Amino acid sequence: MVSREVTRKGAETIANIIRTGAEILLEEGFTALTKRKIASRLNISHGNVGYYFPTRESLWRAVVEYELKEYYKVHHSKFCIDSDDPQANFNEYVTSWINEYDDRVVRVFFSHIIAFGEVNKDIAKLRDEIYEIFFEQTLRLAQALEPGVEPSELERRVLAVIVLLEGLHVVSAFRPEIVERDEVFKQFILAQANAIIHGHNSG
Repeated sequence: MVSREVTRKGAETIANIIRTGAEILLEEGFTALTKRKIASRLNISHGNVGYYFPTRESLWRAVVEYELKEYYKVHHSKFCIDSDDPQANFNEYVTSWINEYDDRVVRVFFSHIIAFGEVNKDIAKLRDEIYEIFFEQTLRLAQALEPGVEPSELERRVLAVIVLLEGLHVVSAFRPEIVERDEVFKQFILAQANAIIHGHNSG
């Protein structure tokens, strides 16, 4: 994330800057994520932050990459592919995606990425990189599950599954109890994802 060589103390400073930036992002959004605000919170000079992150974009990318690492550590670190059971792999992946909406940090982080990406090309680039990763991960699982399906058709199905799952952003906002506690609803969403991937909803 930082191109210049740093000392151990410098590495600690960088880590503190990124963690503080992540806190600001989750509390106030990208517009508040500035070098000056971070410097003020850490009681260090603005120049000290700028030394490691000379541009706003480099700071934003570092914070986003940090939050993504935390996201994967919390929500996907235990996920492992079983080559003998592609259906179980797909179900586990979709279920983990559904369950992560219980985590407010996840909801806030991705909401900021999606919203600010509409008005800022740098965040839009980060957003697109993130969702391309999600697309490729889902596509690999789908390919193992439906190896005979035409690639363009399978890609459409994967995109439809992403539409289904990302819609939980909205549902978890105005009906949080459904995503948090309604296991029947979660199983319904999983069944819909499977119907899409297997082509049962095609018509």
